[in-house]
Amino acid sequence: MEGRSERKFTTLRNIATPQPESRVDDGEVRILVIHPVAATTRLVRETMESFTDVKVDATADPLHGFEMALQKNYRLFLFAMQMDELSGSMLYELISKAYTSGRGPKKIAPGVVFIREKEDPKFPDELARDVRVKDVLTKPLRIDRLLKPIAGITEVRDPTAGN
Repeated sequence: MEGRSERKFTTLRNIATPQPESRVDDGEVRILVIHPVAATTRLVRETMESFTDVKVDATADPLHGFEMALQKNYRLFLFAMQMDELSGSMLYELISKAYTSGRGPKKIAPGVVFIREKEDPKFPDELARDVRVKDVLTKPLRIDRLLKPIAGITEVRDPTAGN
């Protein structure tokens, strides 16, 4: 028994305790997209690259997205309403709790835009009234609706105009 190595487990509390100095802030405006459909993520990324200077980090895995949300400073989250392991609203609540539970000055999680499929359940009224929810987009996505919440955090440009 002496030769056995002990397993070290990472708990949600360990992951969810952000250290202020560990969060990356490179001065760029960043958004985090967590969506299981690659085509949706690609549409968001290409729209942001064409119309803004926003940097997009994306993943299909909500648990990996949770870790990413605690590692960098994001200005906006775009989450799918329904994912395999976790709903988008539950993921946002977990991230919000992690932001406020850290040591040092309390941080507030950035706003969120939810992307829902037509067949997703009706959007809950309590979320519709939540000031942190910037928009709820239903597929098929329109570029003008996708850019509306981004306009509040950075300049949106016309890609057809000469720079």
